[in-house]
Amino acid sequence: MSVQRLTKQIKHASSSLLQAPGFTSAIVLTLSLTLACFFVVMSLFSSYFIKPLNVDDEARLVVVEQDNVYSDKNSPGYQSFQSIIHWYNNHDNFDKVAAINIGEDVIMNLPGQPKLNMTFASDDYYDITNMPLALGSYLTPQQRLDDKSTEVLISYQIWQTYYNGDKNVLGKTIELVNAQYKIVGVVGKEYANPFMFNRSKSDLWFHFSSDLRFYNEDRPSPWWNLFGSLKLIGTLKEGETNESTKAFLHARLLEIKSEWKAVFDEVDDIVPIVTNFREKELNGNDTLAIFMLVGVVSLVLIALLNVSNLFISRAVVKHKQLALQAVLGAKRRVIFTSILVESSLLMVISALLGLFFAAWGIKLFKFLSAGHLPLVNAINLDLTVVSSAIICCVVFAWLFAFITSRLINFGQLRTQIQSSGKGGVSQIKGSTVKLLIALQLFLATALVIGATMALNKTLETLLRPLGSEVENRYSTMLFINDQERTLEQKYNDLEKIRNAVANIDGVVKVGHGDSPVNDGLRSSTVKDMSGKETVFIPQAWVGRDYFDITGLKIIEGRTFSEAAIRGEKHEFLVTKAVNDLLKPGGSLIGEKFLSFDPDNPVEVVGITENFNHPKFFDKHQGRHFWWAAQPYAFGLIIQMEQGKTLNREQLLQAARTVDSRIGLWKFDVLEDEYAKMVHMERITLSLSIVLALFTLVLAGIGIYGVLSYNLGLRRYEYGMRMALGAKRKRLYQQLLSDTLLPLAFAFIAAIGVMIGGYMMFKTQLANWLLLNWLWLSITAISIVMFALFATLFPMSKLINAKPMAALRDN
Repeated sequence: MSVQRLTKQIKHASSSLLQAPGFTSAIVLTLSLTLACFFVVMSLFSSYFIKPLNVDDEARLVVVEQDNVYSDKNSPGYQSFQSIIHWYNNHDNFDKVAAINIGEDVIMNLPGQPKLNMTFASDDYYDITNMPLALGSYLTPQQRLDDKSTEVLISYQIWQTYYNGDKNVLGKTIELVNAQYKIVGVVGKEYANPFMFNRSKSDLWFHFSSDLRFYNEDRPSPWWNLFGSLKLIGTLKEGETNESTKAFLHARLLEIKSEWKAVFDEVDDIVPIVTNFREKELNGNDTLAIFMLVGVVSLVLIALLNVSNLFISRAVVKHKQLALQAVLGAKRRVIFTSILVESSLLMVISALLGLFFAAWGIKLFKFLSAGHLPLVNAINLDLTVVSSAIICCVVFAWLFAFITSRLINFGQLRTQIQSSGKGGVSQIKGSTVKLLIALQLFLATALVIGATMALNKTLETLLRPLGSEVENRYSTMLFINDQERTLEQKYNDLEKIRNAVANIDGVVKVGHGDSPVNDGLRSSTVKDMSGKETVFIPQAWVGRDYFDITGLKIIEGRTFSEAAIRGEKHEFLVTKAVNDLLKPGGSLIGEKFLSFDPDNPVEVVGITENFNHPKFFDKHQGRHFWWAAQPYAFGLIIQMEQGKTLNREQLLQAARTVDSRIGLWKFDVLEDEYAKMVHMERITLSLSIVLALFTLVLAGIGIYGVLSYNLGLRRYEYGMRMALGAKRKRLYQQLLSDTLLPLAFAFIAAIGVMIGGYMMFKTQLANWLLLNWLWLSITAISIVMFALFATLFPMSKLINAKPMAALRDN
């Protein structure tokens, strides 16, 4: 086809579509919105599965962790400094290797003394993660991992926020609580740590040897002190595999087994875990991406069926115009081309609008999911998304042109002018009608049930009692950097600080303790007096009045004694879930366990309600230890009056009336912390409801459209039956018999597929979906009622019409 002829075809198609604004707008709106959803999810899918990560040699990049093997359990993913350092110093499988840990500290010489996120990493980390610099130089390379360093890199945001982008920032000092460091460089604006390290959050980067949790002369972290954030990453040498690396590193640890068994006797073995970097970075969220893609593809299929209905109706309108073209000598190929150009024009407009909406949708998705899902910053309208848009345009255009052409009787087009246009459009077969409505209901039922399962999981989390009041409550941690003060002096300081804070306007109560309402998790084990060790259980250090101010009930026993807070007695409380785990049907009150100090067993003095952390409930089921918070630092839970707020400056000003050296380690608004914890659940709740409603509306319109068209073609038949005295009941029975069977089959098949798929992949889907039979029943009944309405409404319009009107309209 020449360019000139194609141009004429496009102009003709545009004119034709402008004359049918309802048809055009319905198709463009339906497809652009559904394709926008598809493109957003495709961008996530591309980021997770297709687009290369911005790291050095991703194919050979691995993450090394350790699996702590006990006699009756395993504890994978928690590492000791000693094992990571030993592997680092004795590796032979890597071209590049880096030891990494994360932490946080208060910056004493910045305004407001903010607490910033820190990364401790050895030299190769910056090459492996392709870190760019906006200013200055990288940290000076070290000969040994434990070489001392006083250098630091700062993030672009810190540079702008606290130094106003001043290029003279190089050489200035960052003062931590216990050390000072010189700024040597500013990290590039777009750089972020891998998600596995504190969800990509970091403000400062140090040499690995600057991590004072291990590199200190007084009390380096022992073998049994394990960190989930501590890891080794490295690029494997050519020919090395995950298994060969695992075997090599395991052998290196076995060479020093006597060393770690001497202080970590309860563990039988320490086995390295070697995981591909992408797999570790995604951490199971690739399943979520697949789940979302399946859902949005189903939504697009429903939209395609709806649009097919519109093209079927369009064929009826177009056949007279096509007949005229045939009389004027147009060949079948030319007529088909005109149909194809029209459908192509619609698809191009829909795809372009879809890409426009998707661009804004991606921005919204990034805003909502940043810090909650990995690789979010890499999501954009990349080549994969644009390619999928082009493929959709081509495939959908040919599909709709094919559907239209199948309904046009090209052989009779020339005779239509003489026969008043009759016979030019083929009726849809009854089997095709049944297939169309069955497909629509199958896809709609499957999608709505999937959305309901996601809704179940979300509501279960949101409605589950947290185990702490959060409204108008703040969790803070104050400290005095004075190693010489005795515990008794610090206890007196705590009481003075509490009294000073209580005098702040609007304060209702001031409790003692550190709230576990945050994104983090600290866990430990205890041993009973026979030496049997528990699984890792979350923990928090709290005071005597913590349970009163947070509303967590003590269901048996009592709170801590004052002697326990002073360190004179050794007591702790557990949640009911811990009690049920360790002594089913009994009570742990009075039982003693070995914990941090093996010379002083701790006694269970109380059993509380469960603390149900939203992010970790599936793993820990409400289990929690409550340790006595001795005043090495001053943790406070503060309750404010309704309508009154507290800020960092107010708190510090009040506390420094006791001691001017007091610093602020933590200041958490518990309502905000809880909102962060359930952020994705609230988004999922909204999306599930919108998806279910949108799906039902699309499916309802589709079923209604197919049946309306089919019944319209049979209008004369039913008009004749009514004229001959056929009862309405009989007509309803006949119409329902034609439609109920395929609808019932599709409905049952969809339920079977969704339940079967859930049961088959229950473990993989457990984080996102939950099957609740009551909710499933309610959803199923709702879908049945909706399908019946979409079926009966067009039937009632036909049957309630007067017989002569039906005959006259044919």
